[in-house]
Amino acid sequence: AGLATGCGRGPDVDADATLPGLDAGEGAVEWRGSLPCADCQAIDTRLVLARSGGEHVYELVEVYVAVDGSMRFEEAGQWRLDDAVLSLEPTTGGLRRYGLLRGGGLQVRDPRGRAFPGREDDVLRLVGHHP
Repeated sequence: AGLATGCGRGPDVDADATLPGLDAGEGAVEWRGSLPCADCQAIDTRLVLARSGGEHVYELVEVYVAVDGSMRFEEAGQWRLDDAVLSLEPTTGGLRRYGLLRGGGLQVRDPRGRAFPGREDDVLRLVGHHP
């Protein structure tokens, strides 16, 4: 089964992926989505990747939506794309991973770049790119 799905990457991963709008120079690309949360109603997420002057930077904003109020978290750092896995390295340390899907969506991944079982629908949708 691992061979059929690209060693855990999943059937919808775009193995020849390039980031829409960033494959030919400078610009920015934006994704949004509402991800599930264990102790809140949802995590409204906005991710912007930018390429400018040879730098690959990102900004991630997550709003934890809860009945008793929402909490906003912002993160920034460097990004890279390797073999359809997007890695985000925040300036504060750590690592986040997303799989780049056919159609441009980003799927939440584990630290090794593999899809989480049962979380196949945890996807950020491409909303646009800006030159």
